[in-house]
Amino acid sequence: MHLRSLTLQAIGPFAGRHTVDFDALGQAGLFLLEGPTGSGKSTLIDAIVFALYGKVASSEASEERLRSAYAADDVESVVDLVFEVPAGVYRVRRTPAYQRAKRRGTGTTTANATVKAWRLPAGVDLDPETLDAVGVPLGNRLDEIGAEIQKAVGLDRTQFVQTIVLPQGEFAHFLRAKPEERRGLLQKIFGTEVYDRLAQRLAEMRREGDRACATARAALVSASSQLVGAARLTSEDAAEVRAAIDAAVLRSEGLVAGVQAVVTVRTDGLLRLAETARAAATTADEVRRQARALLDQVTATDALLTRRSALRTERAALDAAADVNAEAVLRLTAARSAQAVRPLLVGLERAETALDGARKALRAALDAAPEDIAIPPTGTALRAHVQATGRAAVEEAAALARLVDVEAGLEARRRAVRDARHAIDDLVAAIAADDAWLAARPAARATLLTQLEAARTRAALRGDHEAALASATELVVAHRELAATETSLAAAVEARATSAAVATAALDTERDLRAARIKGLAGEIASGLDDGDPCPVCGSADHPAKAVLDADHVSAERVDRAESDRARAEAGLREAAERCSALVERVDSLRARVGEVTAEEAEQLTIVARAALDEARTAEAEVARVAPVLDGFDAQTHDREAERSAAVARQTGDRSVLEVTVLDLDTSEAEVVTGRGDHPTVAARHAALLERSAASAGVLEALAEEETAQDERDRRRDELAQGLSEHGFDSAGSARAAAVDAAVLAELDRIVTAYASALDRVAAGLAEPAIAELAEDLEVDVEGTRSAETLARTRAEEAAGEARVASERAAAAAAAADEVLAAAETLAREVEAAGPVSRLADLTGGGGGDNARSLSLATFVLVRRFEDVVAAANERLLLMSDGRYELVRSDEKEDVRARNTGLAMRVVDHVTGQPRDPRTLSGGETFYVSLCLALGMADVVTAEAGGMDLGTLFVDEGFGSLDPHTLDAVLAELGRLRAGGRVVGVVSHVEALKQSIADRIEIRPTAEGPSTLLVRAG
Repeated sequence: MHLRSLTLQAIGPFAGRHTVDFDALGQAGLFLLEGPTGSGKSTLIDAIVFALYGKVASSEASEERLRSAYAADDVESVVDLVFEVPAGVYRVRRTPAYQRAKRRGTGTTTANATVKAWRLPAGVDLDPETLDAVGVPLGNRLDEIGAEIQKAVGLDRTQFVQTIVLPQGEFAHFLRAKPEERRGLLQKIFGTEVYDRLAQRLAEMRREGDRACATARAALVSASSQLVGAARLTSEDAAEVRAAIDAAVLRSEGLVAGVQAVVTVRTDGLLRLAETARAAATTADEVRRQARALLDQVTATDALLTRRSALRTERAALDAAADVNAEAVLRLTAARSAQAVRPLLVGLERAETALDGARKALRAALDAAPEDIAIPPTGTALRAHVQATGRAAVEEAAALARLVDVEAGLEARRRAVRDARHAIDDLVAAIAADDAWLAARPAARATLLTQLEAARTRAALRGDHEAALASATELVVAHRELAATETSLAAAVEARATSAAVATAALDTERDLRAARIKGLAGEIASGLDDGDPCPVCGSADHPAKAVLDADHVSAERVDRAESDRARAEAGLREAAERCSALVERVDSLRARVGEVTAEEAEQLTIVARAALDEARTAEAEVARVAPVLDGFDAQTHDREAERSAAVARQTGDRSVLEVTVLDLDTSEAEVVTGRGDHPTVAARHAALLERSAASAGVLEALAEEETAQDERDRRRDELAQGLSEHGFDSAGSARAAAVDAAVLAELDRIVTAYASALDRVAAGLAEPAIAELAEDLEVDVEGTRSAETLARTRAEEAAGEARVASERAAAAAAAADEVLAAAETLAREVEAAGPVSRLADLTGGGGGDNARSLSLATFVLVRRFEDVVAAANERLLLMSDGRYELVRSDEKEDVRARNTGLAMRVVDHVTGQPRDPRTLSGGETFYVSLCLALGMADVVTAEAGGMDLGTLFVDEGFGSLDPHTLDAVLAELGRLRAGGRVVGVVSHVEALKQSIADRIEIRPTAEGPSTLLVRAG
């Protein structure tokens, strides 16, 4: 992954908008992010991590630090990052959540976090001004973009912080962490939670298997108890059965067969007993059935004898009541005839009453009608006279109905005529006002058009003014950079001279020490010779006059140190010379850029160009303001002309409509005068005619009702006379005398019907064959037969009960035996299934005899990853520490309460030969050991991520705790990273780093509070 550019606004101490071009910084492979403490160096790293993952780099920091306290309320906090991965170029833009002032009212409201992302085409220009116009949008939802970015980068936030962004204190945490904490961090980085979940799932499956086995054992015990209860075994037999089943369970092998053998012995014996009891019950039931048949026969004969006696007694009583029944039959016949005539009597009475009411209603209708309707002319029937009068009134009223409506609407029509005349007068006045307003429009439009053309002419020069301002600004910046570079060049020349002097002195020192050592070599050799030892120069074993070793003799170690000093001085001289050469080239380039223009002239050109550009921008604003005004002016003129045309057309139409309306109104008023006659209004005449028609209709209706009632009365008389004759009555009075109440009639009917039914029933009963065939002297012994049947039934029931109990006992025992066998089979299956799971759970959970080191599967995987991390870290640590320190993994527990082993770590000090706790290292040692560990972690994570190209690396602070030699070693290692294709950003304010790294991001706080940012590259 390579960072391309970063733009931030209103973030942390940066109130304004700043852009960092990582492409330019990455040319040298190493750049410095420097500035005073608290100026905002770490904020840039937080901005990068926030853009990718929505959170800052440090796990202990809050996202609230992102919103700049110096930004105005209307300035949005935003981070815009462009980065490149093998899959392509991506851009992500995020805003954090923060409190801002309400746009209406007082107080604050929360501005929610937002995100947008794009996939950019290859080779895209990263100019912030044009970047919004390119790219394919990927969405704007926080969860979707988070997943998309993590997929593109290939690392989650924890892995990213451990491999690309190494913030203050974060990468030292892993070195000093306890094994349990280190385990959690490694698990997050390498994503080994799946092994923990596997171990947990296996442990859960083992518990489930144990529970299933325990449940199956309990089910077998319960089924055994049911078998004992169903078979009704004695306590001794029950204990024997339970013991045999327990023995089969303990043997495990052949569990089902053993249990089956135990239960079969018990169930077979119970089946044999049940068969014997059922045979005895069958014999006893046959004896009972024969006794019951005899009892039924004797009981039926006794019932027939009793019934014959009762029927003969009832027949004698019926013969004695024959005369009384005949009299009741005569009364019932007369009452039924009177009951049939009664509705005819009631109908005649109602018809006579209705006729009297109709005659009274006719007299009332005639009294209410006008006299010329109620009294017909001589020789004219009343009905014909009333019909003719009513018809004439209806026809006349129908003819006036239309004029009633016309008369009612006359006033509204007169008012409408007046309103129409007023509206026409208003239109005439409006047309005159429009003519006066439109006459003044052409002159005003010409003034606006002249103003707009002048502003457009001035605004067209904006591009030229912008180009002039950009050119002048470049000259000003070049002059400033030239002055700064010349100052740096002077300092570099001075530093080169100093380095040359140091290198010369180191060379002289080395030469003098070598010469002195050579001069004293004879004494050094002689001091190591004992008598009899051969001389390494001449070979003689005699040493008559050995050279004397001087007290100030130069040792080989001293020469080696001088050689190393000389090599470092020469390297410093080369670096100083290279810096001078680079600065000379930079000065020459800047002088060529500024040419003959002085700094003062460049400033003046900038002022003039800016003023001209401001004037062009003002003209653009004037164009933006006047153009809509002119368009609105023309639109108003057009609308007013349209309104005038519409008013003229409306005036012409309204005049035509008014003429027709007035003519129609005059015609209607003439018709109304004719239609009202001698009445005050047409409505009054119409109402009088309707009343006359209603009176005629009332008289005709009363006449019809009187005739209908007369016809009904006559019909009812004829029906009554015919009914009396049919039922044998000579008059209506005799019919009324024969009538009785309904209760009396019902009682008579009941008595007659009951006598006839009883007589028929007794005769039918005595004629039945079963009774007629009985002998007159026949007798039976019912009680003796019943006693014999009771004894046989009792014996059969006892035998059936014994058989039922035996069968139920055998069936219950067989069912219970099936349950026992099923429980045994279930237990055997559960035991067989739980065995492998239990062994796997012990193995992956760190228990059992197969896991000698008691390591869980997850810990085992982490130990292997941890060993890879330590090995990768040691490759750098041995170089940075000059071979003194080496990291080793330890199986020892740092705490008796620790649950896992294998993740402890020690630092081996090769000077003392003793392992040390990492927490005993000094600040500088902790820094570079932690850095090696973090870089080793990055190498392993890179390999785990599929060989991902982690092109950019940030190291945040810690360099101030290093001595010069260790700092050189750390920088050398970072240089190797740079040589491997990485771009390394060092975050520090150490002076030595400022002198060693030319490309940088300079951050400076201003007097007002917010910080500014300047990128120096190239």
